[in-house]
Amino acid sequence: MTGLAVSVIIPTVGRRDLLERCLRSVLACDPTPDEVVVVDQSGGAAVAMLIGELHALLVRRVECDGRGVGRAMNVGLAAVRHDTVLVTHDDCTVAADWVGVAVRHAEAHRGGIITGRVLPPDGSPYVPSTKSDPRPKDFTGMVTTGVLYPANMVASRRELQAIGGFDERRSLLVAEDNDLCYRWLTDGRGFRYEPDLVVWHHDWRTPVELVRTHIAYARAQGGFYAKHLHAVIAASCAYCAGISARGSEAWCSAWCGGSRGGRIRTARWSCRCWSVCLPAGVSLARFSGRLVGARLAGSRGRGQAAHRSGRPPRRRRRAPPPARGVPPAGRPSGAGRSRRGTRRRRTVTAPAATRGDGAAAY
Repeated sequence: MTGLAVSVIIPTVGRRDLLERCLRSVLACDPTPDEVVVVDQSGGAAVAMLIGELHALLVRRVECDGRGVGRAMNVGLAAVRHDTVLVTHDDCTVAADWVGVAVRHAEAHRGGIITGRVLPPDGSPYVPSTKSDPRPKDFTGMVTTGVLYPANMVASRRELQAIGGFDERRSLLVAEDNDLCYRWLTDGRGFRYEPDLVVWHHDWRTPVELVRTHIAYARAQGGFYAKHLHAVIAASCAYCAGISARGSEAWCSAWCGGSRGGRIRTARWSCRCWSVCLPAGVSLARFSGRLVGARLAGSRGRGQAAHRSGRPPRRRRRAPPPARGVPPAGRPSGAGRSRRGTRRRRTVTAPAATRGDGAAAY
């Protein structure tokens, strides 16, 4: 088999078993890619040992400091040899024709991004970030987000770097794909969904980890809103424009940091967009937790899912208050109240055996 002139990028944090399954599926493609670049953020030796055991000359490891898919992707884009880049993640496996289908779409839509189906394996109760729509769709010219699936994408390295690559700031740690998708589409670039480009996303998280994952998604989405809403507000609001004119580094909120002159800085709250972005992120986090809990309850039993998701038991409803004019049980009508309806101080007489000093009341 002759490898095609394309590069495959696989970010990983060192999940050896998942990565091995992913690499074997890529190496089994016909035709094969010219190179597979594994961007290793694990900080250990397990990934290097695995690549050595596979005895695949086209697989090479690139070490990456820091964490996050955005950081790993930028390092991988700088390390690959070819302009056409295919991307999947270490917890995915690809179809046997994945490389060939990707190259065909890349040649038909040069300079654009192509994403495809991300399917759960058979028998998986719930897997996040999947898409199974069998209909192709062209998103070019639309302004939207959430349609890019970075575990199954094809793009031009040159065009990705021209738009600034992935945003590496910490507040977008799991929303860097939505951020890139939004910037790409608002710039008027080509973007297509092709269902014949297929990968499988494998289930490995516990129910509690699934809830935490969706909460992280929601919080990062709040950072995404803060970043891009600030750009709109700063352009139309005299208050924010004045901040920018004075040279403040607070271009964004604490969620998304500040960006000026090509350098990413951590900023403080200096823009009023937080009043929209923070509640949006928190509300979305709560909704996502309830949604995952409901999905798990439907597949594994409601009681078990509620226990694993860490949700507190439901509170008992309090008894309704007595009707007006009806005294509570055990209290005579009008006891403890004056004629005007205000509470008066009641005198409590101690039992004779306990008073000791002859006091009548205290």
